[in-house]
Amino acid sequence: MPTTRRARARAGAAAGAPGGGLHAQDRSAAHWALDYARRLADRHPAHHRILIQTSMSPTGYFHIGNFRDTVCAHLVHRALTGMGRRSAILLSFDDYDPVRESQAARDPELAGYGGRPLAAHRERATRICRAYLAELRAVGILPADADEDGRTPPGSPWETHYQFERYRAGEYRERQRRLQRDAGRLADLLGKDDGRDLFAVYCLQCGRNDTEIHELGAAAARYRCLSCGAELTARDPAVVKPSWAVDWALRVVHEHIDCEPAGQDHCSAGSTMDRTRPVYDRYLRRPQPVIVPYGLVRGERGGGKVSGSRGGGPYVRDLLAVYPPVLVLWLYARGNCLSDFRLGFGPGAFFGAYDAFDRFVRAAEHRERARVLWELLGDEARAGRAALPRMRSVVGALYSHGGRTAPALRHLERRHPEAAGELLAERVRHARDWLSTHGHRRYWGAPDAAGGRGRTDTSGAAEAARTGPAVATLIDGLRTHDGPGAPRAARTREDFREIYGALFGTAHGPRLDTLADALGPAVLADALAAYRDHGRRPLLGKPSARPEPVLQEAVPHAG
Repeated sequence: MPTTRRARARAGAAAGAPGGGLHAQDRSAAHWALDYARRLADRHPAHHRILIQTSMSPTGYFHIGNFRDTVCAHLVHRALTGMGRRSAILLSFDDYDPVRESQAARDPELAGYGGRPLAAHRERATRICRAYLAELRAVGILPADADEDGRTPPGSPWETHYQFERYRAGEYRERQRRLQRDAGRLADLLGKDDGRDLFAVYCLQCGRNDTEIHELGAAAARYRCLSCGAELTARDPAVVKPSWAVDWALRVVHEHIDCEPAGQDHCSAGSTMDRTRPVYDRYLRRPQPVIVPYGLVRGERGGGKVSGSRGGGPYVRDLLAVYPPVLVLWLYARGNCLSDFRLGFGPGAFFGAYDAFDRFVRAAEHRERARVLWELLGDEARAGRAALPRMRSVVGALYSHGGRTAPALRHLERRHPEAAGELLAERVRHARDWLSTHGHRRYWGAPDAAGGRGRTDTSGAAEAARTGPAVATLIDGLRTHDGPGAPRAARTREDFREIYGALFGTAHGPRLDTLADALGPAVLADALAAYRDHGRRPLLGKPSARPEPVLQEAVPHAG
């Protein structure tokens, strides 16, 4: 098998999607989601409801890497719906998985829960799952008829399952008995020496799964607990948890799952998706679900993937604080699902995302692939977004008005009367929230020793000595300038550093044309002169952070 992700994609495309392996794709499709949707439509009869599962364990708050799994399911579901096929998404919270001992040791909230089901700490598991569901609702994936636990009325295209509930309620009891009976055969198919190693008992006495099974059959599991020392017989399969490979196959058959996204580390040679093929072919005698492999989500810098085990996110709510939902979905959908991609909140990532998204919205008017992608993202009309000003201009307008939203919005409405008012206000709000968090050190200066933001207590004469000819030349030009923007000049990078340092105490800032248009040449000249002559920066002001109500609702207990 090719060793690199790019080589695997080339090999899959050459082999053809149906028979080229898990990483094969039909690159002639307008979008990769349409390719997987077509495979599913070809596999199942027209009356069949195609079920796509997205599953994850609530070991911690779900981050932007976990979110890719659900977005992939959402896009394939949208593609199927667009084809006129019945489709639904099943979100499965694997809260019957055990708490890792290492996590219990470092997380005070989980002290004493090592080896017990994640759902044993009910308040914590519920809080984590509800936070993710609220984020899915805010981004437009979770249907409006779902309650706070994701449960929907019968017939909805969405289901949410909690595996602790389903195991303990005996939902899988008869299938579990058959799997326990056939443990030896399953072990042979999965390359294991002993079928007992495919199961673990949650001890009837202490509740932990640190158990050693001595005898396993369809009716019972006799075990010894290495944690509390009990030697007991479990006669209810509800406390006998299969390993992930067996658990996945059980649920695929029981829930009639047809498709599932999976990270590429689960799809490579020797991975679970690869090793379970014999179970489907020779034991279950049914096709393995259509797998949608996806790459890693990486941070803005460095080579590591985003990992929840390290804590701190970032989370979907962080994206929603500075991007509209449709842009968040586009960030995940624009590239091939096989490819890794980066997400960040620095100026390059933030402005770059908005610039690329605005180009995509305009391209959707005349390019088929862009139009298809827009329709996969949701049902919003694109005309309103096509007329919006660039995010750089919005940030510049806020900058020019000291971070005050209302005057900045009025200025932008005058400059862009064709832009939809609600969408323009949304963009101003996102710019303000970005400036108040991720952008404030670069664009609003860092606190000095006295606690001010780029201010100084030195004398005006000393401050005047710190400015150079760039500030003086610009002041003179602004005093006599009567055209749009700022007066033209051949300015170097050092000149801009001097000018922005005088205005804001930073090395960067909005375009001078934006500042001059928003404030007027005279006000901008006065601001530069105030720093040159008195060491004051009258334009300097940092917007106060003000979380959106939807985000407060999404994560009520996030720390």
